[in-house]
Amino acid sequence: MGFLARRDVLLTIVLFLLALPAQHFEWFALLEDQANSFRHQMRIAYGDQQALSVSKDVVLVNVDEPFFRAYGSYPLRRTDIGAIISNIKELGAKVVAVDMLMDFPSSYNEDPALAEALTNAGNTVLVAQAQFDHGKFVKLNYPTTVLDQASASGYTNISSNSALLTVLSRLKIHPDIATERYGWPFAVQAVAMHLGQPPRLADNVLSFGELKVPLDHGDHLYIDFPPLPNGTRFLSQSAGISALEFLDISQLDESEREELSYWVRDKIVVLGDTSEVSHDWFDTPVGMVYGVEIIADTISTILKGAPLRAASPQAAAAVTLALMVVMIALAILFTRPILRALGAVVVLGGFAALTSLFYVKAGLVLPLSYALTAGILSYVLIEYRAYLLERNQKKHIAKTFGQYIPGELVEEMNRTGQEVSVGGESREMTVLFSDVRGFTTISEGLSPQELTTLMNAFLSPMTRVIQANRGTIDKYMGDAIMAFWGAPLRDENHATHAIRAALDMANTMEELSESFIARGWKPLKIGIGLNTGVMSVGNMGSDFRLAYTVMGDAVNLGSRLESLTKQYGIFIQISEFTLAAVPGLIAREIDLVKVKGKDQPVRTFEPLGFDGDVDAATLDTLARYHHALAQYRAARFTEAKAIFQSLAEAEPNRMLYQIYLDRIDHYLAEPPPADWDGSYTAKEK
Repeated sequence: MGFLARRDVLLTIVLFLLALPAQHFEWFALLEDQANSFRHQMRIAYGDQQALSVSKDVVLVNVDEPFFRAYGSYPLRRTDIGAIISNIKELGAKVVAVDMLMDFPSSYNEDPALAEALTNAGNTVLVAQAQFDHGKFVKLNYPTTVLDQASASGYTNISSNSALLTVLSRLKIHPDIATERYGWPFAVQAVAMHLGQPPRLADNVLSFGELKVPLDHGDHLYIDFPPLPNGTRFLSQSAGISALEFLDISQLDESEREELSYWVRDKIVVLGDTSEVSHDWFDTPVGMVYGVEIIADTISTILKGAPLRAASPQAAAAVTLALMVVMIALAILFTRPILRALGAVVVLGGFAALTSLFYVKAGLVLPLSYALTAGILSYVLIEYRAYLLERNQKKHIAKTFGQYIPGELVEEMNRTGQEVSVGGESREMTVLFSDVRGFTTISEGLSPQELTTLMNAFLSPMTRVIQANRGTIDKYMGDAIMAFWGAPLRDENHATHAIRAALDMANTMEELSESFIARGWKPLKIGIGLNTGVMSVGNMGSDFRLAYTVMGDAVNLGSRLESLTKQYGIFIQISEFTLAAVPGLIAREIDLVKVKGKDQPVRTFEPLGFDGDVDAATLDTLARYHHALAQYRAARFTEAKAIFQSLAEAEPNRMLYQIYLDRIDHYLAEPPPADWDGSYTAKEK
């Protein structure tokens, strides 16, 4: 459970836990409304078209623009409303639902005539309005007293879920209003009269006898808005009929009456105003829709048993928590940013696609925006933590290694994100030791200020050479330098880079000697030893002081080789292990030597350059030398001596030839034992 210590994981848990009450109590309904609008458009495009169609038991009768042009005045007189209702009922309508608010008496005393028409028609529904104060029900505003006595009514006001944008997508069934007289929504009242069953509300289920209509946990009915045919803006343009057809049917013959009766027989007829002057339209998931059309769609949804059904709060919470678990797993398992990004796209995109698929194909409404928002925010938090870690790691790398290795390597480590270790770790590397010959004698004739200037003049160019060849400075030990290759940044060519650094250091010393002489200083000579092998590298030391360094037998051998350079009179000495790791290197074998503290002899070499860098005369001399060395190792001392003498005459200043001549004279006087392996045991470190 160590992952719980991560702040991004904890904040992810907090975000998703906040999403649970947010989606349950609909704190941010605007986002969810927009998500539902998108999903409903997908449902219209890819869902079951037959299931989406308007129920055949409901029909619209529109008081529209053509009606008023033919009618010649506005608004429609209540006596004519009564005539239309009477004619619709005469043609066989089962329920006439009049979506026209008539809560004030008629100025022309027309209410008695309309009331008589309503009474004679029977099974009519008029519009009432529910009055709320800060979301709390106050009372029902019924039609005028005369009309209220002649007809049933139902409230039509549907409130938006969002306080910022009015989007009507659900019908709220208020249990506290249902106890009032005609305390049901307009559409519910119309369906009840059509089925001849009183509505009942219990346990988030609206029932009409055997018809059960599931609601969400807040007693909301999701309205399953139907698709509109191409080229139409409103349902009334394709699914309705003009009220003008029903204004006067006295002159119709039998066949015309039968044709008109086909539209309304045994149906719920919703009579309403769809003229532009009424401005009775609202924003819905399918666009702007007239109020009377929303009523018709609601009636259709109820009659079809609510094809859109909200998931239970338990299921919604389970899905949200499942997404939380996946997001946490994403943060823990994926360390690379690109993989996390792809994972987030797959997870969050898959969540949105899956919930949309359930909505489109199964009519199951799962909350989308709350969990998706929590997921997006949690991904941002996860990435922000990763950014902080990366930034801190870069600072740590720069602080830890900036003084040891060249700046371009620090940048490369930050750029590539290569893993680096500051703890103990074993890996194959190459170590270099260099030391100034006779430094004590040189320093005796200098003041402290001059000595400091000299050391800076020597160490600075040597450091630049090492770092130019990708080396890491381990430490300065007075006039000595210790460096290594292969850490903290892994380097497959660490031995090659170390050899090139050593050769460049020797060349740089020749240039420095001239400048030192010009400044009145004695020229410096250095010895360099290199070895390649498995070493321990990391921050080592005590609780009080740590240093990034290397340790091990391979490191000690490099130090021994540097010390032995002065005995052989050479600048650079490397081990056979370094030579084997550097292809194309031309080197003179120096000795098969048992360094102090080692029982096994090590072949050592003096690097001369790479293929193409060494002239033919040097290569010829090198071949003769190696032949003499082979004779020496085979105990053919007389033959070896002849060749070494010839080489010494040609190069009298090369100490190495005289070393072997001295050894040969010793062995000629005192032959080595029969099991002699040709090695030499060093007496000094």
